[in-house]
Amino acid sequence: MKKLNLPFYPNATVRSKKTRTPKILLLVLIACIVSTTTLTLTPTLMASQAASIPQDFAGFKGIVVGDACNLRTGPGTEHSSIGLVLQGTWLDILTTQDNWLKVRYKNQEAWIADWLVDIDLTSYNIKAVITKTDVNIRQGPGISYPVIGVTQRGNTYFAEARRGDKEGKGSWVRFSIGNGKSGWVRSDLLQLELPSIEQTDKVVGDMMVRPRGQSVTVYQHPLKGSGTIATLKSGDSAKYITSKGAWIAVQTSRGARGWVYGPDTVITCVTDPTLSFGVSESSWSIGKYNTISVNATDVNFRAGPGTNYPVISMVQKGDSLRVLETQGQWIKCISPKGIVGWIASWLTIGNPGKGPSFSVSLDTSSSVRVFTVQGPFQSATITPNEEDNSIKISASTSFGASGRLDINFCEFESVRIEGNNVIVKFQEKPSYMVKEQSPGKLVMVFSPVITSVTIEPRDDGEALQVNTLGYAWPTMYRNGSTVDMFLPGASYSGELSQIQGNLVKATNVSSGKDGVTLSLDASQGASYLLKKNPNSVEAIFHNPGLEGKVVVIDPGHGGSDPGAIGPTGYSERVANWEIAIRLKKLLEDAGSTVIMTRSGPYEAATAPEDWKPDIDEYSGDLAKRTAWSSKAHVFVSIHNDAHNDKSICGTTTYVCENTLNVSESKRLAQLMQKEVTKSLGTYSRGIRNANFFVNREAQCPSILVEVMYLSNPREEQLLKQANIQEAAARGIFNALQAYFTPGTSR
Repeated sequence: MKKLNLPFYPNATVRSKKTRTPKILLLVLIACIVSTTTLTLTPTLMASQAASIPQDFAGFKGIVVGDACNLRTGPGTEHSSIGLVLQGTWLDILTTQDNWLKVRYKNQEAWIADWLVDIDLTSYNIKAVITKTDVNIRQGPGISYPVIGVTQRGNTYFAEARRGDKEGKGSWVRFSIGNGKSGWVRSDLLQLELPSIEQTDKVVGDMMVRPRGQSVTVYQHPLKGSGTIATLKSGDSAKYITSKGAWIAVQTSRGARGWVYGPDTVITCVTDPTLSFGVSESSWSIGKYNTISVNATDVNFRAGPGTNYPVISMVQKGDSLRVLETQGQWIKCISPKGIVGWIASWLTIGNPGKGPSFSVSLDTSSSVRVFTVQGPFQSATITPNEEDNSIKISASTSFGASGRLDINFCEFESVRIEGNNVIVKFQEKPSYMVKEQSPGKLVMVFSPVITSVTIEPRDDGEALQVNTLGYAWPTMYRNGSTVDMFLPGASYSGELSQIQGNLVKATNVSSGKDGVTLSLDASQGASYLLKKNPNSVEAIFHNPGLEGKVVVIDPGHGGSDPGAIGPTGYSERVANWEIAIRLKKLLEDAGSTVIMTRSGPYEAATAPEDWKPDIDEYSGDLAKRTAWSSKAHVFVSIHNDAHNDKSICGTTTYVCENTLNVSESKRLAQLMQKEVTKSLGTYSRGIRNANFFVNREAQCPSILVEVMYLSNPREEQLLKQANIQEAAARGIFNALQAYFTPGTSR
């Protein structure tokens, strides 16, 4: 895996959707079946409202498809070369001119022939709409490639890439035609369109998002460093779609959808500009606030109204703070980053007043969630509605505004203000208590309550289920055969009933001020899988052994993405595959069910047929790979590394610590490092934490193993050898065997 690649990178394959196929197309397909190629074309319905694509593809990314390609000072071969880029290198597209692309690579601008680059269309969910009749679909980007099908005017496909014609006669577009196949059509025979702008309750027409500073990046996924879709500059705005945690899904003026980081933005309401919204890592708010400005540098932002309280953040001169309340010479307010804290009044300018005219805010910075409503009311009533999982807070006086903000974090789904009502919707049934109820202020505290603990047999082991009211996210600790499940902020008032199975039993439950710990004896259970369900946490303890286990093997890269390239041109795409197919055989011989995320060394990743990502979720190559994790006991991604320093060598295993199953992922990673380095004799570079997409999004214990360094000449030569590929597979197999079966690690 090249270290210049980001933790999240796009790939040029999208999923196809099944819809009706026109009769004339079926006749063509029958003719194809008679010949040597069997092909099914899968057009989708034509978009009704669609935005056009910028003609110069500015802001898009492209992947180099030539082996080693010149970057030039100008658009033509007469211009001098300023360096080479290898196949698989990603470039930022700046503009197009004739048959050349102006690109940015490593902060340097240069030109490259457009037939050497596939411009990525997948990441934008772009559709290719056929505009002519009887259009040939070809196997490659040129008329010299064979025709593999014919399509008709109006048929729409999911576009994958755009590439220039090698003969300089225009360009070609590749799109998905179903069954994991792709085809090419000349660009002048189709129209590229962004997805239709659907007016659903997920698109709020009167809420706009703009940069807090000079600019904000629109990412493909709610993760900094993921693929860039667009940049909103000062003065630009985008339409608000929804929020998930600290991230906001937006739709740009060009119709592209992506994610911006909440603290870097300002949300406004067109119909009521006085409304203020806040989205951050730990707080969400709607209100009409008095504001103050910081008039000193490096000012302490404290947890309480006094210098004896700890500093939780810093604010800077010129920062605008939204006032929540005052207490003596101290002001409680919300920082530009969404942090709720206190500041000394003598370090500010402006009139804080007594607080906002009204505000609704959620603070999740501690183990409990604090929900506060402030306004010009004398009293307020709380009415739960179990049918739609919501509560309504009715104030005695109208707030004089209406607005909505999605949260999608912990148990909270959204908050809506309507007149004198605040409606809070939940993702799961909440548990709360009223901490303060006085004229002008209502404070509610949300924390989970454990209602019961049960254990039930399953075909693959036993399932321990901890039922709760309210959101609970467990932290797991393992010490030999003892497993402790800690639920932060939780309470448990009942007695622990006799919970005992063949693989696991509950031995003790202890409640503290920070939460509840459930201690388990798992002496017979080798591994477990955590699942977070609404109002419950499930720990599935597996029967020992590899028999019956479902293992996802993810041979990294594939399709048009070769991954790292060795000194002699050996690609990571092939090396990963060769190890993976050998591992597959070993596991199947041991009785495991193996799911491969791709079906060949040059095949792109596939996805489960029942996988249907939401419209605002990433649906590209990496998402297809991780979609299989919902059906598995464990997910193993196989890669080989690269570095500019060719002397670097060895084996590394990666996990993502921000996941539910991180405890078991780390245990598997430890075994993986031990067994792979033992089998290959490689230098152990240890276990590292990384935010790789396939680790972060996997729904089961997941690791990514970098077997060797392709950039190291010696290790590249080793990776070409069948016996080394077998040894690598054997090392991974031994780690999985030890993971599922106690006492087998040697």
